[in-house]
Amino acid sequence: MNTDPYAIKILCFGDSNTHGTTPYPGERYKANERWTGLLQKQLGEKYYLIEEGLGGRTTDLDHPDPKKPSRNGLIYFKACIDSHSPLDYVVIMLGTNDLKITYKRTADDVANALRQFPEYIFSYNGGKGYLSPKIILLSPVHINNHANKFSEYMSTPGIYDEVSALTSTRLAEKIELVANELKCQFFDVAAIANTGDDGLHLNRESHQKLADKLKAIITST
Repeated sequence: MNTDPYAIKILCFGDSNTHGTTPYPGERYKANERWTGLLQKQLGEKYYLIEEGLGGRTTDLDHPDPKKPSRNGLIYFKACIDSHSPLDYVVIMLGTNDLKITYKRTADDVANALRQFPEYIFSYNGGKGYLSPKIILLSPVHINNHANKFSEYMSTPGIYDEVSALTSTRLAEKIELVANELKCQFFDVAAIANTGDDGLHLNRESHQKLADKLKAIITST
């Protein structure tokens, strides 16, 4: 926790790639290896970064497994905004879990679901009289169905398939349209990042690259 009352507050909201899940076998990078921790270190004590990542988190879909509650990102996001506001920046990276076979979502579906997040921020801050934070919508890394462990770890249990992978390559275009319409900043993480052996989770080098990029975006605005 940063106790500086004037620190610039940044909420980073996402799924397992914000939580810092490693590629197969799916452990967790240390705090100083995750892009969130790396970004905090680069920005320094004048910034307060709030890490809100959860494996399996979707945009606005409930997980079919009752043993995995609270995966509906929009529901938790609303409470999270209420908990941490006022905020200066909100970074949102979601969409990968929406591409699981069970949900049957298109890239348009994902982008339209993401639209609800900035809209909620605008509505919430307007009602409270706060200035709206700068919002950065990130399009997630592409799913790599040719990765070494993809068929063993992701495809065999029927979680993701080649359609999921193809749809992931179409997200950036659709999410950027939403970002432009709502006057949010946008960045395509797939332009700099890669997954590890499971084809889903960011490799170590990509965490550093993402932290570097976000530092550049945040300090230039």
